[in-house]
Amino acid sequence: MKIKLATGAAIIAMAFAAPAQAEVINYDVSNATGGNCPHGLWTNNAFTSDSCNKRYAFQDGTTFSVDTDNGTGTFTGTAINQLGEVATLDLTLSGLLDTLDGTGFDYKAGGGPYDPATQDYFTDAMGTIMIGGQIFTLNPMDPFAGNTVFQFGPGANDFTRDFGGSSWLNILDPHGNALRHWDINFDLTHAPTQVPAPAGLALFGLGLLGAWGMRRRRKVAA
Repeated sequence: MKIKLATGAAIIAMAFAAPAQAEVINYDVSNATGGNCPHGLWTNNAFTSDSCNKRYAFQDGTTFSVDTDNGTGTFTGTAINQLGEVATLDLTLSGLLDTLDGTGFDYKAGGGPYDPATQDYFTDAMGTIMIGGQIFTLNPMDPFAGNTVFQFGPGANDFTRDFGGSSWLNILDPHGNALRHWDINFDLTHAPTQVPAPAGLALFGLGLLGAWGMRRRRKVAA
């Protein structure tokens, strides 16, 4: 009996002693603009002078995630232009801030008013955007143009002023040459889903103790 009780207690102790899981908030991404050239990624002068061919529309499955405990995030997915060319984005974000006041960073103009009470910001990033087999890289020394940030929250979409985000991306071509900045703007169309801290192990331990207690009472009654 003492061994069984100790085992159940140990399971509960391990569960509550385990470090809490980081809070990760996941968003689905949609395009910033509609019209004839709906898009969320603008590649500036990378390939063509045709305005619409520079614009890539985000596809289903493109996601934006924020780890609030570690101050990091990811932006991953695909976007397609009117020629059917696919851009694959794989960006890792860091340096999460809840205000730009006193930091020396600038808000990306054009979106809603700067509101430190509702918007958040990443100040650093790394990653790639692959188009047509060519890999374009965020400039590791200066990923965001004009001393700006990767902003997100209410009004942070540069075009719609909706709940979303935007950024000017400093891009290097496959040969390491700097290009004019690219533009990313997006809406966050679904409410975030929070990943809770693990409690299943604790419940399992309590269940074991409860089952043992019921079995013990039945034996005594018999």
